[in-house]
Formats: sequence, structure tokens, C-alpha cells
Amino acid sequence: MMEYRWLTDDEIEQEFNPACRAQGYAEMNINPERPTCRVLGAFWDGQLVEAFAFQMYPVLGPMLKVDSTFRDNGETSRTLAIKMEQFFDEAQARACLTIADTPLTERLCERFGMERVTRPVYSFVRRT
Repeated sequence: MMEYRWLTDDEIEQEFNPACRAQGYAEMNINPERPTCRVLGAFWDGQLVEAFAFQMYPVLGPMLKVDSTFRDNGETSRTLAIKMEQFFDEAQARACLTIADTPLTERLCERFGMERVTRPVYSFVRRT
């Protein structure tokens, strides 16, 4: 009989994360004080057979220009991007997504070595 339940942190670490590594996915970030993921598992006779993860994944952006009259040849944008990259290093962020909704954002992503997503990406916006 199939049982559906949330995996414990130990189960995520011992069963789900190794499967992520084996398939080339980023592992779930286990932090009991500030949980950033949950994994719902399907168990057959106590054995994990499938799982579906929900993770709070950092999204970088938007980058806003508040004063449209200020001109500096992009130096401020580049400096903001460098400082943001330093923050990601300090925070040991494992990954992030960026919605490149302007040519500037797209150029900065490419300059910092981000890779364009080659598989379909879907978004969900909860409307109240």
C-alpha cells in the first residue's frame, strides 16, 4: 500500500539528496532553524519510491533604475552586480534564478557566467 508523507530532514539527507546528486540536481538545503525546502515522498512498503520537492529558491532581481535621468555608462549597475555576487559567495548560495526582463539584466547575467535555461520554466503567481 502506498503511503504519502513529508520526509524528515534525515530522510532528505540520506535518501533524497543522494538521488539529487546522482541525477545532477542541486541538493536540498537542510536547515532546521530556517527551513527552505520540504519533500513529499511516496513510500511503498516503507521504501521511498518517488518524491516531489518544494524549495525556496532565490530569485535575483529585479534591478531597478529609479532615477531615469542619472547617466553613468552602466558603472553603477556593474558595481551592484559585483556586490550582489559577493553577497551570494558570503551567503554560500547554491544557485539562483534570474528573470532577465531587460537587455541590461541579460548582459549582466552573461557577464557573470550564468547559463540560459534550456528546459521549460514555468511560473506560478498566486493572485489574491
